[in-house]
Amino acid sequence: MIVTETSRLILRYFTADDLDELAAILGDHQVMRYSIGGIKTRSQTQDFLNWILSNYEKYGFGLYAVTRRENQVLIGFCGLLVWFFEEVQEIEMGYRFAKEHWGQGLGTEAATAVRDYAWHKLNMKRLICIIQPENTRSIRVAKKLGMEHERNMFFQGLNVGIYSI
Repeated sequence: MIVTETSRLILRYFTADDLDELAAILGDHQVMRYSIGGIKTRSQTQDFLNWILSNYEKYGFGLYAVTRRENQVLIGFCGLLVWFFEEVQEIEMGYRFAKEHWGQGLGTEAATAVRDYAWHKLNMKRLICIIQPENTRSIRVAKKLGMEHERNMFFQGLNVGIYSI
């Protein structure tokens, strides 16, 4: 199911058929450098994919497969995650892209489309990004979305910044 599109990208629900392409992306240690709970094996990718698919049923949204419009090749993911901080539900926008697609504005393009989808289709009023301070690329994307640094906190054993809009 297609969620949203841009001039260069299609964002859609993941399917079981995406496992091998997703495993190749998430198996790159540079892609996963700032990820909480690293995924290193195909089996871990399968568990992650199953979790993504369950979130579609549980919440009606989740992480979306990002593909290039011209060839439908999976280049990463961008979407929405549910977290609870001190019993308050927060919706995080998360994104990861294959290294060969970095530096082309695709992260910002996909994240902008997901932000707009969250506002206009899901009626969300607030989104956050959880970003380690060293992850300057993700901080730039968050700021381009209009997010501002809200606070620092420890999350799953890591010092992170919370950016919000």
